[in-house]
Amino acid sequence: MRATTPFSTKPGLHYAWVVAFAGASAMICGLGLARFAFGMMLPSMSTSLGLTYGQGGVLGFANMVGYLVAVLLAPIILPRLGTRLTVTFSLLLIALSMFGMALTQSFATLCALYIITGIGSGGVVLPSMSVMSHWFLPSHRGLAAGLVMSGPGFGIILSGFVVPRLVPTFGLQSWQVGWIIFAAISTAIAMLAFALLRNHPVQKAQGPFGRAQDHSTARDALIGRAKLSLLMSMGLIFAIYGAVYMLYVTFIVTSMVDAYGLDPTAAGTAWSSFGFLSIFSGVLFGVISDRVGRRRGLAMAFAVLALSFLLVGTGTDVTALYLSILLFGLAAWSIPVIMAASAGDFFGTAGAANALAALTFAFSGGQAAGPVIAGFFAERSGDFGASYVISGIAAALAIAMSLRLKTPDRGS
Repeated sequence: MRATTPFSTKPGLHYAWVVAFAGASAMICGLGLARFAFGMMLPSMSTSLGLTYGQGGVLGFANMVGYLVAVLLAPIILPRLGTRLTVTFSLLLIALSMFGMALTQSFATLCALYIITGIGSGGVVLPSMSVMSHWFLPSHRGLAAGLVMSGPGFGIILSGFVVPRLVPTFGLQSWQVGWIIFAAISTAIAMLAFALLRNHPVQKAQGPFGRAQDHSTARDALIGRAKLSLLMSMGLIFAIYGAVYMLYVTFIVTSMVDAYGLDPTAAGTAWSSFGFLSIFSGVLFGVISDRVGRRRGLAMAFAVLALSFLLVGTGTDVTALYLSILLFGLAAWSIPVIMAASAGDFFGTAGAANALAALTFAFSGGQAAGPVIAGFFAERSGDFGASYVISGIAAALAIAMSLRLKTPDRGS
């Protein structure tokens, strides 16, 4: 249903859905290739360059450092450039850094370039998610954020299909060929984003899509300490998610190969299966949170994630691994989607970008810490089992924290 505004006069498809499609396309590269393809690349990169588990974790940390830089700069750059230009330039930055990674075998240079990739990734994710608060009302905000977060799933499917089939070409290692292919795709998506993204419904003579509801009273109640307290609590929950999910996506392919004995092709198929399931995870939990409230949506998502981590951490056979991948895929992007919708719901359209930037900063801190800690734990224990179990316990803690949040939808 379209909101009743003086701008919503054009018949046919509301342009909000085009913006959501463009955001999802940008996220294919912004997260799907710029971040999650790394998990597929890591085994071949480690073999070629002689990387240890710890160095693999450091590379993941380097990416998160860049992501943090982007989050810090977003409140300054985004109001000046707008979503359209910020996302376009960020995708081009990702393409350039990927091309650079393909041409080096130096670990230090890889770290530096992967920091730049992280900056580009953050420059895609935050604007693509926060602009949904302009284009969609709360009644459809979770669904819209879920659609945008379907993008990384397509990137994961692509990397899972392409990477195991890469072969050395023109003197380049297979993983270097992969980065060149992904750089070309990122450049093409940058052009698509520039063509389709728009910063605000006014630019299309429309209003935001959704059912008009009066949330002003609930939002106005969140002032001063109450608003800061809610933001800090949500940030801590998001940081926990960042640490545990980044550990999983960084090392699960390595665990498939090293701990479960899967060959690279089988691991790639399992990774693509996860990517396929994750396409629906954001939409699923976005709609759930639209219906039952953001707090309960968070708790339900963390319950699924906790079970996934504990299965792979304590399981001893491939069945437990595949069930873990199934559950993780179903809830993979649930938390970012609910957080993005919550930023608009609880802090207003005008404050959504800044609130989401603060939440993403906490999220990025968790992402940066997770792979490094897990990598060094694995070097001492020989696998990632203990790290997965700790992740399951942390996710269970996040369930209780989510249910205790003092939000305007507390009664829902």
